[in-house]
Amino acid sequence: MLICIWNLYILRRKSYTALPDSDLPFVSVLVPARNEEHNISAIINSLLIQDYPSYEVIVLNDNSEDNTGAILDEIKKAHPELIILNGKPLEKGWTGKCFACKQLVDVSKGSYILFTDADTIHNPNSLRDSVTIALTRNADMLTLFPKIQMVTFAEKLIMPMLWFTVLMLLPFYFVDKKGFIKFSIGMGPFMLFRKTAYEKIGGHVSVKNAIVEDVWLARKIKEHGLQLVVEDGRQMLMVRMYRNLKEIWNGFSKNIFAGFEFSSVALFSVNLVYLLLFFLPFMLLIIRLSLHFSIDNLLILLLLQVIFLYFCRFIISAKFKLGIVSTILHPLGALIVPIIALNSWRWIKAAAGAKWKGRIYNPVKNKV
Repeated sequence: MLICIWNLYILRRKSYTALPDSDLPFVSVLVPARNEEHNISAIINSLLIQDYPSYEVIVLNDNSEDNTGAILDEIKKAHPELIILNGKPLEKGWTGKCFACKQLVDVSKGSYILFTDADTIHNPNSLRDSVTIALTRNADMLTLFPKIQMVTFAEKLIMPMLWFTVLMLLPFYFVDKKGFIKFSIGMGPFMLFRKTAYEKIGGHVSVKNAIVEDVWLARKIKEHGLQLVVEDGRQMLMVRMYRNLKEIWNGFSKNIFAGFEFSSVALFSVNLVYLLLFFLPFMLLIIRLSLHFSIDNLLILLLLQVIFLYFCRFIISAKFKLGIVSTILHPLGALIVPIIALNSWRWIKAAAGAKWKGRIYNPVKNKV
């Protein structure tokens, strides 16, 4: 609980002095897009109306099999300044997103580069405010916690568990500190780099077969003694990561085992701790009350654990406006996450590979 409260304090909204336009660098906004017909119009249009003096928007259509390309062509008719790239066939040894980002960087002109996912929508202040933060805090990489849009019941139940898990287990005090490499986090929806820093770490080439490339890029920044900064970006952008239970299942199954560097020991150890801390107290309390009701030390201990967990859930939900569904049904969400983690492990160990957007990634057969 102390880590949670500490993290919420660190992520409190801060005020930064506005910088004059003459101090703001040219920024390349880079958007990899594959099969994003539901999202692509919203994000590109939001990026084209930024309150920022000098920037370019480059989007790469990564061999989409839907109407993404056609929608981009229509947008370009109204906004000829938009730069559209047609992605090359995926090369061996690369994941699709990393290869797409590499192609985007190759044609970018900015001294700062922003990678943002195609399922985001940016407020007009997104670019100006984020660059102001990066310059003020001398960030080599700035990553933001976006506002999460949730529509379906599955999204409202499971997606807040991502924020809960990170805020409960990762002490953010060490994230901004140089030298604490394991305490690194990158949020794929928004990663702003000083281009010289990006080049120093080897860019996406250095993580070309990584499935969770955002985390590994953040680690590369810290490995090279550079400055990683994490901030609350809910006033700058919104993201709808997954649209239904199937996408949540596949998306997290793709990422979780990869996030543990494909270590079975690490995955099962953390899963066990996760269940013991966040699920078991509820089950033991139910069992205890179902057997007989009497106030004793065990009942008091279990009640305190449940109260602490619900307290953390409520303050996290209130801070990030995550809704009440996941908070009330916390035990169910805390059980589903380890189940998805086990499926992530099963995908790789069964040699089926991680599946996402029509591609299969098998790290056993796809080593750098």
